[in-house]
Amino acid sequence: MSTTLDADRPADLERADAGIVKLIGPGLLVAATGIGAGDVVSATVGGARYGEILLWGILLGAFFKYVLSEGVARFQLATGLTALESWALYLPLWVRLYFGVYLVVWTVAVSAALANACGLGISNLTGGAIPQSWGAVLHSLLGAAFVLLGGFSGFEKIMKLLIGAMFFAIIACAVLTFSDGAAVLSGLLVPRIPEGGGAYVLSLIGGIGGSVTLLSYNYWLREEGLATPRYVRYVRKDLALAYCFTAIFGVSIMTMSSRAFHAAGIEITDSQAVTRLAEMLGSTVGPVGFYIYSLGFWAAVFAALLGVWQSVPYLYADFYAIWKKASLEERSALTRVGSAPYRVALAYVTLAPIPFAFVGRPLFIIVTYTIVGSLFLPFLAATLLWLHRRARWDERVPRNGWITTVLLILVLLLFAAIGVREILEAI
Repeated sequence: MSTTLDADRPADLERADAGIVKLIGPGLLVAATGIGAGDVVSATVGGARYGEILLWGILLGAFFKYVLSEGVARFQLATGLTALESWALYLPLWVRLYFGVYLVVWTVAVSAALANACGLGISNLTGGAIPQSWGAVLHSLLGAAFVLLGGFSGFEKIMKLLIGAMFFAIIACAVLTFSDGAAVLSGLLVPRIPEGGGAYVLSLIGGIGGSVTLLSYNYWLREEGLATPRYVRYVRKDLALAYCFTAIFGVSIMTMSSRAFHAAGIEITDSQAVTRLAEMLGSTVGPVGFYIYSLGFWAAVFAALLGVWQSVPYLYADFYAIWKKASLEERSALTRVGSAPYRVALAYVTLAPIPFAFVGRPLFIIVTYTIVGSLFLPFLAATLLWLHRRARWDERVPRNGWITTVLLILVLLLFAAIGVREILEAI
C-alpha cells in the first residue's frame, strides 16, 4: 500500500518468500471470521433486489477492508504493538473506555447472531430434525470446546476444513446457476447506483468483510510467529488473498440470488434470504443444489462463529493486561489461549448468545449495537492516520505513502457516512 519500495531487503526476508504457503492461514482465518450471516443475507437481498448491478460494491468493500487490515498489520510489524496496545500507549483514556463499552455490546450482538445463524444452518441441513434454537446452543458450546481443547493449531485445522467447504460449495452453486457473463462483467467493472439504491450500496460496502474481527489478525500473527518486520511483504500477500476470497464469496452469493430471484421478479426480505435461496436452488438445480448451498452456508457461519469464539477472548485478555499495566512478559502470558482472562472471556462469548436462541435479540441490543458498532471502522481508520507519525517505527517496514494516506481518508469518510446513516435508521 505504500509508494515506498523496499530496495534493500535483508537476505532472510528473501528466503522467507519461499514460505508463502505458511502465511495463507492467518489471512484466510480473518476472511472466514469476517464472513458471517450478515454478509450472506446482504448479498442475497442485494442480488434479488438489484441483480448484478451492485457487484462492484462488493469489490470496493473488500478492497477498503484490505486497506484497513493492511494498515493495522503493518503498524504491528513496525511497532510490535497490537491495536489495543497502541491505543493505550498513544491515545487518551477515553479511547479504551469507548472500546471497552463497544466490545461488550458487540460481543452480545454478534455472538447471538452467529449462534442463531448456525442453528438455522444445521436446521436446514437436517430438514428440521435439529431445531434452530437448540442448534444455536449446540454450536455455541461446540465452538468453546474446539477452542479450548484444540488450541490454536487445532482451531486452525478445523477452520481450514470449513473454509474449503464453504468456498467450494458456494462456488459450485454459483457455477451451476451461472448464465449471463456480460451482466456479471458489467456489474463488476461499471459502478452504477440504481434509483433509490444509494443507502443500500453504503450498507453493502460497509458490511462486507467484518468490523472488529479485523483486529484478530494481530493475535494470529503472534500465534504463528510472524509479527516481525521481515514478514511485511507476506502479510500484504496474505491479506490480499484473504480479501480476494471475501470478494469472490460475496460475488458468488449475489449472482446466485440474481438468477434465482431478480430474473424471476421475486421479492425477498432479510429473514427469508437463506431459506428461500436454498429452496430456489433445490427447485432449479435439484436436491443437490439445496444441500450443497445449505452446507456452504452452515460452513460459512460456523467458521465465523469459531473465529469469533477464538479471537475475541484475545481482545478481552489484552484489554485486561493493559488495564492492569502488566509487563511485556506478563502480557504475553495473559493473552495466551488457556490463560485465566482468556477463559473467562471465552465463557462470556459462549454463554451470552444462549438466551437469544429462544427469545430473539431485543430491539434495545440491536439499536445500541448498531449505534456503537457503526462508529468502529471510521474510528479505526482515524487512529491509523493519527498514530502513523507518532509511534516509534521500525524503518524496515514502509510508512504510509500518499496513496495509502488518501485511501485511509476515503475509508474514514465513507464509513463515517455509513455510520451516520445507520444511527439515523436505528433512531
